[in-house]
Order: sequence, then structure tokens, then C-alpha cells
Amino acid sequence: MTSHRPVPLLRLFFLVLCFLSLILLLPLLPFSAAAQVFSPLPEDAVSGPVPNPACYGTVSMDNAVEVLEVIRQARASGLLAADEPVAFDPYASFYRGLYARDIEYYLDDSILAILWKEEIDGKSCSFAEVRIADASQFRRKLADDTYGSDREYFASVMAAETNAVVAMNADYYRHRNFGILAWNRELFRFNTDYYAEGYSLYNCVDTLFVTASGDFLYQRLGAENTPESIRDYMRENDILFSVAFGPVLVENGEAVPCGWYPVGEVGMGYSRAGIGQIAPLHYLYMSLNHGSHEVRWNVTQFAQHFAEKPVQTAYCLDGGQTGELVFRGEPYNYIDFGMERQVSDMLWFATAVPSGDGSAPVQ
Repeated sequence: MTSHRPVPLLRLFFLVLCFLSLILLLPLLPFSAAAQVFSPLPEDAVSGPVPNPACYGTVSMDNAVEVLEVIRQARASGLLAADEPVAFDPYASFYRGLYARDIEYYLDDSILAILWKEEIDGKSCSFAEVRIADASQFRRKLADDTYGSDREYFASVMAAETNAVVAMNADYYRHRNFGILAWNRELFRFNTDYYAEGYSLYNCVDTLFVTASGDFLYQRLGAENTPESIRDYMRENDILFSVAFGPVLVENGEAVPCGWYPVGEVGMGYSRAGIGQIAPLHYLYMSLNHGSHEVRWNVTQFAQHFAEKPVQTAYCLDGGQTGELVFRGEPYNYIDFGMERQVSDMLWFATAVPSGDGSAPVQ
């Protein structure tokens, strides 16, 4: 018969002391060692937790290197991988002309967002770099949370409704009756009624599909599909929603030249907007829509400049007055004609830290 000797009292005391010391020291450990506090959003959620005001910050262009500390904390927490590239460059040529803006950011355990303006080719470009912890934080909102609603709202209003950390325009689906539109895992629009420029309406544009893991997939202009084949494609690839505007701007890190395309005045100097993916759960929004008279870029030029950033893939969103980037309740970029336009939809990113919970604001 095997006997069990009791744990010596001194050893037991030592174990208890170690445990108590760990509890007392945990709040003093670096951010990277603290347990992360966030919860994936329910798939049917129409809003996210309220962002923590203490997690916002502003840095002047002259002190842009201070943003490196924000990025360092995101890496230390594990939100941003140690070797993951970032688009933000503290030594970039920041835009300092009319409607210049300071650098803005938000950082908590679940999301990093950095917004800035650069002068590129003599033009003002606005950027929003976003890294999220979970794909559930990347959403598409339709007005009234209903497909086919006849109501339209300013993007800033919809951003407030969703508690978005950062939001941007999508495709303004209600303004055009074409393309493949999937939302909340359902296929809502697949038009084959008549032809436009030689293509049936459902496949006259490149379609961006966003998977449940937050990755970008494309169906290219002219692809032959049926509603059944698209539903199969959505099931096989775990598709949550789609965006129908385009074209694809960047593929495998290379700019995609564009000659003819049925929408977006692709050959004209025009205000542009697009969203790209740098890495899993890591995105970059870029817009060019400053001023009302200056010459802007055609789509090929926009794609070329977008590809200069570390994006692997990028897609063109509706531009012009629709192109809008919302942060802290207001437009961050200059909008054509100097005023918001009511739209039917937007893309948005949420925090996953429950409202009122502690986070890790940058000091």
C-alpha cells in the first residue's frame, strides 16, 4: 500500500506566498503580460460596445514619432504581431495645407486605429489603418439595418448608431441597381433583368466578398454565375457580406491597371476611396477627395499609389462626395463640396472591449 506524505508546511507556505505575490504584481506588469479583455461581437449585433474615451489620442504632425509608442504597445499586447508590417510612417510627407488634420488614434485590447493625412503627388490623401483582434469587429451597415430601406443617412449618424471606432463609405448600394449584394450571409441582389455595356447587371463589376474570418475574396467582372452558384460560393467560403463597386485596385501587392470599367469615371481625375488588406484582420482605408477644382487621380493612378503601401489586396469603393472617413463622431477627411452626403450604407470597425471594462490606454 502506497502512503502519501503531507506537503511540508514550509513548502505550502511558499506556494501560497508565490500565488499572492503574482496577484499583487499583475497590475504592475507590462501591458503585454496582462490578460486581454475582449469578447467577439454576436454576428447579429447592429452596434458594438461604446469606445473608451481614454483610449483616444491625438499627435501633432511634428511629433509623429510618438505614434511609434502606440504601435509598440499594440505589438506588446499581441494585437499586432512583432513582424507585421504597418502602413503608418512617422517620416511621411504629412499634408499641411487647407483642411490639414493632426494624427488621431484609438488603442485598446481589441483594436488599433491610426488616422493621418499625407501629401502624395501634390495631393491630400487620408488614411485609416485598422488592426482588430477578431473578425466580428469588421461590419457592414445598411440604413435602418434593413436591405431595401428607402431611408438614407449621413455616415456620421450611422457611425454613432453603431458605436463605431472608425467608419467609412461602402458602395452606396441603393444608388445603383447592379452587382452582387450579400449581407448577413444572405444573397439579396443578383440582377439579370437586362444588359449594361455588354454584361448582365449581376456581373458588370468586380465584387468584394468579406469572409467570416475577415479576409477579402473577389469575383471579377464578367464571371459567369447563377444565384445558386453564388450561394454555394458563399457557403463554401463562409461569406458574411459583399460590396459591389470596384474595380480591384491591388492584387498580390501589385497595382491592377484599369482601362474600361462601367462605373466610377475610371479614366477621369476624380475623388477616390478604397479599402485594402495588409494582413489577416489588418486593413487600410485610403481616400483622395480634397478640394473641388484641383486635378485628382484616375483609377489606375489611385491603384498605383495604394500599392505603394504594404497592402496585399485593395478594392475601390464609391468615391466623389460619397467618400467619407468618420472618426470620433465627425468626418476626418475633406468631403467634396465640404458637406456630408446621405448614403444607404457604410463599413465600420468596432471595439470588442465591453463598455465600462478596463482597457489599456496609451499614457
